[in-house]
Amino acid sequence: MTGFAALLAAPAAQAQYTAPAPDPGFRYIFDGTATGSDASFDKWLFAAGTAAQSRPASEGGLGQATLNTSNGAIDVGASPFGAYWYPVKAFGDAVFRIQYQVQDTPTSTRNGGVMIRTPEVRYTGADTNAVLAQKPTGFNFDVCPGAIPLCNRTEPAPSTTYKWPGSTPNLPPAFDYTGGYCARSTAAGVYNVNGLNGQPLTTNGNANNHQHWTQVACGHEVQINETLTGGGPQPSTDPIKTGSIYNFRNLNAEQSRTYERLDKGVWHEMEIRTIGQQYTVLVDGKILNQFDNAIPKTASRAGDPPTMARQLAAGYLGLQTHGGNDRISYREMQVKEFTAADLPVNTVAPSVSGTGYQSEPLTCNHGGWNAAAGSTRWVTWYRANKIPENHPRFRAPNQLDYNNTTTPPTSRSGTANLTWLDAQIVGEGNTYTPTGADLGKTIYCQVSVDNAGATVFKTALAPEIIVARDVPVGGTVPATLSLNVAAASFEPFVPGVEKDYTASTTATVISTAGDAKLTVSEPGHLTNGAFTLPEPLRVSFSKSSWDAPVSNEEVDVEFKQLIKDTDPLRTGTYSKTLTFTLSTTNP
Repeated sequence: MTGFAALLAAPAAQAQYTAPAPDPGFRYIFDGTATGSDASFDKWLFAAGTAAQSRPASEGGLGQATLNTSNGAIDVGASPFGAYWYPVKAFGDAVFRIQYQVQDTPTSTRNGGVMIRTPEVRYTGADTNAVLAQKPTGFNFDVCPGAIPLCNRTEPAPSTTYKWPGSTPNLPPAFDYTGGYCARSTAAGVYNVNGLNGQPLTTNGNANNHQHWTQVACGHEVQINETLTGGGPQPSTDPIKTGSIYNFRNLNAEQSRTYERLDKGVWHEMEIRTIGQQYTVLVDGKILNQFDNAIPKTASRAGDPPTMARQLAAGYLGLQTHGGNDRISYREMQVKEFTAADLPVNTVAPSVSGTGYQSEPLTCNHGGWNAAAGSTRWVTWYRANKIPENHPRFRAPNQLDYNNTTTPPTSRSGTANLTWLDAQIVGEGNTYTPTGADLGKTIYCQVSVDNAGATVFKTALAPEIIVARDVPVGGTVPATLSLNVAAASFEPFVPGVEKDYTASTTATVISTAGDAKLTVSEPGHLTNGAFTLPEPLRVSFSKSSWDAPVSNEEVDVEFKQLIKDTDPLRTGTYSKTLTFTLSTTNP
């Protein structure tokens, strides 16, 4: 017992953390090792303010992150507002899986984020003017556009425009957008759209000579903020929660489901899919957000560049250090890259069928897709404000324009009201039944198709939602075939004179059938008692068939009788009764 007690008291040696094998198709870009591979801690750089400030602390810079060897994590420590980013490779069509946690200490707070599609930020000019001279002037979507050795350029990359082809009518129409480079200040008139205040858009100088603000302004931040809003456990005054595309498609605590992730020291997995300009964000396997960066949109924070300035087809990944007491740790970061052949392609646009009447269901027709076997798809329904042509931000609305409502808190979201921005999810599945809340709004469905993490989506606008009902009014038509034919008489037959005699009458036809036919019985020969004319009677019609209903149509009926000069004729009347028939095979 004494020996056993001594064994229990002896401290166990702390083993170096070893990451599990990557998921199928993935590879690590951070695996918890200190050095030795492209997945090691020493490959990650710090971006804060100037080049000097962005060095690690060991070189006099501000970066304070350390490698936690016990759990294989990057602990951001006391690093100020900035990001640790992965300069080894810029990623385009890819899916990232990143584990994160709020450090389990009494003082740690809960704000961080993942930066996606950010450009090269390592400008080394002597001052702000020198850095600006190295950057493009107008829109540029190159990963490395600067006149710096890293980009192999002696002049900044050329400027371009953003040509938006247009889409469904609830989005801005086709337009050519111009503006300044995402990482520099611009004055009124540089952009050809309006900003948050409805006046010509201007952007601030935060990114002029600041590495991390360049990442914020040119890429996108996928927010991590595991808090409730207002009071309650783990409160925060910041309403922008985990999974938000910061200032472009924000989520509140209810949408983000932060109430499921309030315990510190618990690892969660964020998955970010960046396919083309479409981003899908999952946490712990649940889809929290989808965002299309191709759609012209202004930021809901004054001074930030719009989506039109951020159209990078590839970019770097970063882990935001928020400063203060915010302590988000990151580990087991994996990436899977895709080729064009992996991506689902929409070949026939989706559509919405239905009347658009309140309380009558709409159906989202998926359209045509070219996608690999085993791909999955789902339908999401959205509601948004209409943006009229006279709106000051008609060419580039922001999330405040598409929706900006507040509702009371729920029992699990905190104590402050919930803010709901941007188009709101109102249904899932192939059908949606509009309600009174949809009147005066735009309703659209989004068809998402996923091939093992390569997720793309396409939308279709629903008809205008109105209060209306279809009221049937009508009467029935009984099946009717009616035929009236008057008698006909020849002029007197003259014996010994050869002549073809004619007589005529009119048949009046009524038919409700799909088709009808007029016929006559075999005419035979006219008779006078025991005497019969040698030549047969002949009958013809001006019309004898119909392929549609008809009412009181008159048909000319002609009779012909040949009398030869040798035909014997008996005094009296020659006659025969004929049967006229109106019939149908399609009553």
